[in-house]
Amino acid sequence: MLKVMLIYPLPRLERKPGPKWLPLGLSYLASALQKEGHEVIIFDRYASAGLFGPDKKTINSFMLDKVNQFKPDLIGFNTVTPLIFDTVDCAALIRNEFKGPIIAGGHHATALPELTLTKIPELDGVIQGEGENAIRRLASGENPLTIGGVWWREGNKISGSPPVQIDDLDNLPFPDMSLLDMDFYTRPSRTAIRAHYLSVASIITSRGCTQNCDFCAESLTYGRGVRTHSADYVLEWINKILYDYPIEALYFLDNDFLVDRERALIISEKLIQSGLNQKIKFAIQTRVNRIDPEILAILKRAGCTLLELGIEAFSQDHLDFVHKGTSVDLNVKALEMCRKAGIPAHAYMIMGFKGETMADLEQRLHWLKKASNHFTISLSMLSMYPGTRLYQKNGNSFFESNPWTEEEISNYFLKDHFSTISAADRARWLKNEYAAEWRRRNRRAILRYNPPYKLLRFALDKLKSSSKQRALKIFGK
Repeated sequence: MLKVMLIYPLPRLERKPGPKWLPLGLSYLASALQKEGHEVIIFDRYASAGLFGPDKKTINSFMLDKVNQFKPDLIGFNTVTPLIFDTVDCAALIRNEFKGPIIAGGHHATALPELTLTKIPELDGVIQGEGENAIRRLASGENPLTIGGVWWREGNKISGSPPVQIDDLDNLPFPDMSLLDMDFYTRPSRTAIRAHYLSVASIITSRGCTQNCDFCAESLTYGRGVRTHSADYVLEWINKILYDYPIEALYFLDNDFLVDRERALIISEKLIQSGLNQKIKFAIQTRVNRIDPEILAILKRAGCTLLELGIEAFSQDHLDFVHKGTSVDLNVKALEMCRKAGIPAHAYMIMGFKGETMADLEQRLHWLKKASNHFTISLSMLSMYPGTRLYQKNGNSFFESNPWTEEEISNYFLKDHFSTISAADRARWLKNEYAAEWRRRNRRAILRYNPPYKLLRFALDKLKSSSKQRALKIFGK
C-alpha cells in the first residue's frame, strides 16, 4: 500500500484568509485511495495561510516538512488555472526533496494535459478529467499508459488517452473531510453563504453542466452532460456531516442544483420530512430559467436561504456574445420571483464584454440602484480559461506562448481582453461608483438576514480579529 500526499494551491494573498468552500475534489480522491487501503494526507496551502498568514516562505517550509515527515510514495497537485504559478513553484521545491512520482489533476491539467507536463518538467504525469478511478489505478501499480485520462512522461515522450467518466456516482465513497482543516473551513463567516453569518460546510451532489457558455471551465473536469448522486446518497451524506461537525448550513457546489427538477424536489421533500430543514440552512447555484414560484416555495420550506444566479449582464448583446442561453427578461423575472418568494438571491455579473463602454457600466449601475435590495451582487472580469470556447477563439495561445509565472498569470486574468475601456477608467469607476453600491447592498443584507444575536456575534468576532491584527503589526508574529 502507498502513502499519498495531495496538495491544494495557494492564491495571492495580502492578508490572512477566511473560510471559503471546501476543496472537495481532493477529499474525493483521498476516499477513493483509502478504500483501496492507501494512506493519504492533504496539504491545503490555502488553509495553511489561515494558520500562518500570507507568508509564502513559511507555508513552503511547512509543506516541505510535511513531505519529509510523511515520506509519501506519490504526490498529487490540484491545479487551478489562475493559480498554476503556485503549482509550478511547489513542484520545483518538492522535486529537490522528493524523487518519487509527482502528478497533477484538476481544471488546468485537464484543459492542457500535454502542455502542463511540458511547462512543469518536475511532473511525471497528469490526470485529465475525473481523478478517482485514475489515481486509484495508478496507486495499484498499473501501467499509466493503459489508464484512461492519464498522460505520462517517458523520457522526452509524452503520451496519454482520453478520460473516462464515472457512470454511477453513488459508487464513490463520501469525501473524507477529516483530512481538511474543518475548524478553519467551518468557522462562522459571512462569505461562505453571502451575508449570512453561519458555520458552513460545502457538498457537491452532481457533476457536469448541460450548458455551453463560452467562458465557463467548470465542465472541463467532469465533461458534458450531468450525472447526479441519488437523493438517498445526498441525505446520508448530509446526516454524516451533521454528525461529524457542528455546522449551521450547507453550500451546494453543483453547477446547477435545479438541472434535474424532480431530484431537487425529492431532496427538498426529504429535508422537510426528516426535520433537517429545522436544523440547517443551505444555498444553491442555478440558472434563471429554472426558477418558478413552485420550486422556490419548496426550496424555502426545505431551508434554502440563498440562490446564486449567473445573471452575467443586463444587455442581450453581451449575453449572446458568450452564448449564455438566457435573456435580460429572464434575469429580471428570476430576481423578482426570488424577492416575492422571500429567498435572497445573489447576482453574479461580468464586465469586459466585447464593445462594452463606460455608458454600459453606468447603465448597469443605474439599473442596480433602482432595483430591489433583495439581492447582493458581485462583478468580475470576463476571463478566458484554457479549454473554453472563448479561449479557443480569442486566447491567442497565451498559455502556450508565455511562462507560467505569478506575474504573467496574474496580469492575464486582470486584463480586459475585449472592451475599449481603459484600465484607469475602469478602476476609477469600480472604486468611486460600483463599490458604493456593493457595500450598500452587502450591509443591508447582513442586517436583514441575521438575527440580533448573530449580528452581535459577528461584531465581536470582527472586533477580536481586528485587535489581533493590530497586535501582530505592533509586536510581530
